[in-house]
Amino acid sequence: MTSLVNLIRRSIAAFFAWWLGELAGLTPRRLRPASGRRRRGVVLALGAGESAVAELGVEGERTLGSVAHDAPDHDQRLRALLRQSKRRARGVTLRLAGELGLRKTLDLPLAARDDLDQLLRFEMDRLTPFRADEVYFAQRVLASAAADRRIAVELQVVPKRVVEQALATAQRLGLSPARVELAADDGGTEPLNLLRQEQAGGARESRVTRALVLLALILAVIAVAIPLRRQQARLDELETRVAAARAEAEESLELRAELDQLTQSTRFLIAEKTDRPMVAAVLAELTRLVPDQAHIVQLDLRDGSLQLHGYAATASDLIGLLDQSELFKTPQFRSPVTQDPRNGTERFHLSVELAAEEEEG
Repeated sequence: MTSLVNLIRRSIAAFFAWWLGELAGLTPRRLRPASGRRRRGVVLALGAGESAVAELGVEGERTLGSVAHDAPDHDQRLRALLRQSKRRARGVTLRLAGELGLRKTLDLPLAARDDLDQLLRFEMDRLTPFRADEVYFAQRVLASAAADRRIAVELQVVPKRVVEQALATAQRLGLSPARVELAADDGGTEPLNLLRQEQAGGARESRVTRALVLLALILAVIAVAIPLRRQQARLDELETRVAAARAEAEESLELRAELDQLTQSTRFLIAEKTDRPMVAAVLAELTRLVPDQAHIVQLDLRDGSLQLHGYAATASDLIGLLDQSELFKTPQFRSPVTQDPRNGTERFHLSVELAAEEEEG
């Protein structure tokens, strides 16, 4: 947990150091205080046989101490030297020994100045023993001759594996270098930042552009927050409308189910009425078929079946008469015919089935 807090603190400190440096870079040179024109911070110098820690300040560079590479407590001693520095939060520079890289002065056409970095990437394997993807490199224009339309360019190159090993060492010590430079032999010129060139992906970004990028990020966050709030409001409105539509749909389904039930009931009644003859028609047909000498004393009409009870001179004649009707079918006696001694007639109980209307005719 402690290491995570320290990492966060170092990251914040490195960010503010970079940010203040960029703001200082935006200030015109004539308006900058003299004490602010020098880089400030701590330098971790990795040489061929030893590592050193130095401070950069107004008064110049001051070496705090050095540790041999083969020392058993190499990292511990370097950490102790770094803790002595009061300018560590200003920024960390990783300086590599001059013999670890390559310096070369190039004579190029003046037209190459507009896209110098791209040209050097393309010609790297011809100008140096390395390919462009194998090195960290930086360059600057030393002189320009308008008459000859030529420029002198200083090219500094360090193999990528060397830089990555140095960065790993710095990270192991808890440092996040903002610069990686190649030590100069004379110390007269300002060192070039190899790390910036690599991180820029081959494009020379101006300080103004970097500041604008950061401002654009802040504006982007604001611009994203406003549409999100609007979308949330729109989503709430749509959810309300969907809930209302769902309630209406459920009500419609209930009404549809009730309508289907009523329709089914109506169809059943119509079917019953259509399939079964009217009572008046049944009575009229019986009046037509049953002779005057016969008497019907009881009539039961139920479930499409007609039960007849009565007296007739010859009850068997009724079967034939009823069978002739298109309204009745399958007439039959339901019980034996008996003789009534009082009036000399036969007592009968018969039944017929009512024919459906579609069967008529």
